[in-house]
Amino acid sequence: DESGPLVFAQLSDIHYAPDAEALSRAFDDREMAFPPQPTLDGIVAEIGSLAPDFVILTGDIIANAKGPELDEVKSWFVTMDAFASRFAVPTYETVGNHDVVRDPAVSKAVYEEHFGPTYYSFNVKGVHCVVLDLHVLDGTAIVYTIDPVQLEWLRRDVAAADASAPVLVFCHEPTPDWADTAENAALWDFLAGSHITALVNGHWHTNFVVREEPFYELTSGAVCGAWWEGPNPDGTEFGYRVYEMARGRIASTWRTVGKNVVSFASPVSAELTWAGRLVASVWGQAASASYRWDGGQDTAVEVSTNGLWSTAAGYLNVTALTAGYHTLSLSFVLSNGSTVRGDQGFLVQDPNLTLGEVMSHPEIFQGKLVGVSDLEVRAVMGTDISVTDGTKTVIVSKVPITVARNDRVSVAGMYRPTSVDPIKGFDPVFFVKLVKQ
Repeated sequence: DESGPLVFAQLSDIHYAPDAEALSRAFDDREMAFPPQPTLDGIVAEIGSLAPDFVILTGDIIANAKGPELDEVKSWFVTMDAFASRFAVPTYETVGNHDVVRDPAVSKAVYEEHFGPTYYSFNVKGVHCVVLDLHVLDGTAIVYTIDPVQLEWLRRDVAAADASAPVLVFCHEPTPDWADTAENAALWDFLAGSHITALVNGHWHTNFVVREEPFYELTSGAVCGAWWEGPNPDGTEFGYRVYEMARGRIASTWRTVGKNVVSFASPVSAELTWAGRLVASVWGQAASASYRWDGGQDTAVEVSTNGLWSTAAGYLNVTALTAGYHTLSLSFVLSNGSTVRGDQGFLVQDPNLTLGEVMSHPEIFQGKLVGVSDLEVRAVMGTDISVTDGTKTVIVSKVPITVARNDRVSVAGMYRPTSVDPIKGFDPVFFVKLVKQ
C-alpha cells in the first residue's frame, strides 16, 4: 500500500561466520557459543510474515575481512549474498568496517561484487533514503570518514530529491566514532542543515538513541549480539529493529528472534532521581500494561498501538523508594490473553532535596521537574493539602489519593515559584502515600 506508513527492518552487525572455528580465524579473542544459522533462518521467517517495504543490512555483514584468507572471506560474502536474496522484499546493504579487506588492491571489491556500490540512494513511499560509506582505506588502516567525491555526490543527490520528501540516512558507524576530518565536518553540517528525519546506524552492538538534535540518530543492536557469544552489551538477545515512519515521524522497536520481549526505550539513564519517563514496547496488540517496583503494587500505564507493536508510555515516581538498586517490572497483557513481562534495574539516588532548598533557588528549579519525599500532611482541604518537611510549608492541589492529617507523602511535579501551589503534580503517579513504620 503506497499510501500507508513506511515499514522497514534493520539488520545490523550480523558478523557472519559459519561456525566457531571460522569465527576464531576472524577474531582470535572470540568464541562462538551460538551458531548463526538458526537465528538467520528465524529472521527470514519473521520478516516474511511482517512483509515490510524493505530490509537494510547496516554493515559488518561478515565476521571480519581483516584476518582470514581472502578465499574464506569471499565464501562468507557468497553466503550472505544468498541470505539477502531470501527476503521477498527489496534488500539494501551498507558497508561496515569489517566488510573491508585491508589490502588496498582489494579493499571493498568483494563487497561490491555481491552488494553493488557502497553509496547510493533510493526512494520508497515518498521517502528518500541515502546509504553512505564512511570508510577510507589508508594503507591497511580504516579512517571512518566520507571522501570528497561521495560528499559532492550526496549534495547533488539530496538537492535532486523531492523537496517535500523526508530523508533517511543510513551508515555503519555512529557519529561519535567519525574521524575528525574536514569532510566529516562538512557532512555533519550538511545533515544538520538538511533537516533529515533520522540517521540510522549500527557498529556499537547496542540499541541507543545517540542524539535527537540537530537530527535524530539511533544506533541498533546487533543481529549477532556479542559476536555470537551471547546477548548484546545492552542485554538484548539476537534480533533486529523494525521501524515505522508516518507523517514524517519515525518509531522503532527491537525484536528478539523467536520470542516476544519487552523493549525498553526510556528511561535512558540507569540512575533515577525523583521521576522518569517510561516508554517501552512489545510486539503485537496489547490490551493493557502496568508496572511495579520490586514486586510491589501495580500501576497502570497507557498503551497505544500502531498495528505492529504496542507502546506503554507514562511517568515513573521514585521519590518513595529508598536510595539504592531497584527493579522495575513492566507487564503487557496482549489481546490473546497472554502476558509479556520485562525487567529493568535502576539505581535510585536520594538528593536529600528539601522544600526550603527548592524555594530558595527559583532560578534553578523553576519550570523543572522536582521531587520531595517524606512530607507531613498538616491539613486537608478537599483535594488540596498543606504539607511540610520542616523547612517550608506549601499547598499541593488536586491530590488524587486519599490522605489524612499527619500522614506522610512524597510529591513530584513541575516547580512554579509564583504559584499558590508551587509543585504541580501533573500525573497521578507523582503522589505517593508513605507507609508508616
